[in-house]
Amino acid sequence: MKKPIGKEYLGQGTVILVLMLVSAVFLALTIWFPVRGEVSAAVVPRLWIVGIYSCLIYLVVKILRKTEDPDEVAGDLILPFKFIFATIGYIVLMVLIGYFLASLFFIAVTMTLLHYKRRFVILAISGGWMVFSYLIFYRVLYVPLPQGLLITAFFG
Repeated sequence: MKKPIGKEYLGQGTVILVLMLVSAVFLALTIWFPVRGEVSAAVVPRLWIVGIYSCLIYLVVKILRKTEDPDEVAGDLILPFKFIFATIGYIVLMVLIGYFLASLFFIAVTMTLLHYKRRFVILAISGGWMVFSYLIFYRVLYVPLPQGLLITAFFG
C-alpha cells in the first residue's frame, strides 16, 4: 500500500492551489472584455488560463501518483509563500503601474527568487514578455490590459 501524501509536497500543493485561485480570478475578469468582430478579446487570455489549468492538473496528478520530485525541504513553505506574496504584489502593482511594468517586475523578481543568476537573461525575458504582450495582446488583439492608476494620472 502506498504511503499517503504528506509534507514532502506541501510547498508544491500550496503554490498550485494559489495559482488555481489567481487564474480563476483572471478568468472572471475576462467576462467584461469587449467584443469586436467575431472573436472576443477574452479568447486569448482564456486560452492561457486553460493552458495554466492543464499544467496544474498535470502536476496534481503527478503528485498524487508520487512521480513528481518532492520539495527539497519537506514541509518548508518559505519559498512558496514568497511566490504567493510576489503574486499578490504583482496584482497590486498591476493596479498601480499597469500590466506591462508590473509583468516586467514580476518576472524579474520571481526568476531571482528561483536563484537564477544571469541578470541579462532575466532582463531579456522580462523585457521580451513586456514587448510581446504589448504587441500581441494590446495592439493586435485589443485586450484591455490594466493601464495603472499612476500611469493614467501622469500620461492620461
